Amino acid sequence: MKIRNLNLKLKEKFILSNINFTLNSNEILFITGESGSGKSLLAKALVRLIDSKFDLSADEFSLDGREILKLDKKELRMFRKNVALILQDTELSLYPYLDIGSMICKILKTHTKLNTKECKKKAFEYFEILGFKDKDILWHSYANELSVGMARRISLVLALICEPKILICDEITSSLDYENSRKIVQILTNLKDKMGIILISHDLNLLEELADFVLIIENSSSKFYSKNEFLRLNNA
Repeated sequence: MKIRNLNLKLKEKFILSNINFTLNSNEILFITGESGSGKSLLAKALVRLIDSKFDLSADEFSLDGREILKLDKKELRMFRKNVALILQDTELSLYPYLDIGSMICKILKTHTKLNTKECKKKAFEYFEILGFKDKDILWHSYANELSVGMARRISLVLALICEPKILICDEITSSLDYENSRKIVQILTNLKDKMGIILISHDLNLLEELADFVLIIENSSSKFYSKNEFLRLNNA
């Protein structure tokens, strides 16, 4: 993914301006900044989930050389298969009237030609990867029956099930206890070899453990660093 001079405006006010970065496969970009700086809006902008009242523009916004702002609805659906977003407090966004199995089938049948039996087999493979044991019970569970830690891992299953090229996580470890945070860190570490990852967080431990590059959003614009450069500047 290449982002050059990305801007997001609401009426005439710049929410984000001159955002620049490049993310390759096998790299992790850590995005941070003060609360209210526009990090979550940037996450949504990167998958074109911005409300029509906003004006999103860029000199370049591309995935594998293809300009994302020019995609039609059908092409945009394929793009969102390749770039998955996990929203902040995602356990609140899990659809409450479908069980986990139905949600997974809905996603896979939208993007693939798998039947229900094949969807379940693939889901169980991801349940295994993400450390779930009672897979049959989980398949029939609803969002309100999950702990916060389980819901975060289910959100990862839903994001990963279509094998994206890029995974965007907005505050993936916020409000989790130590044990569940460590599970998420280990999962992300294992995923790094398979895709590019964008982590939006205030948790600098994630930066030190996982990141290759750092994007700081401040006063609507951004500064881009390698992790070592950022740590050197902040330890000076």
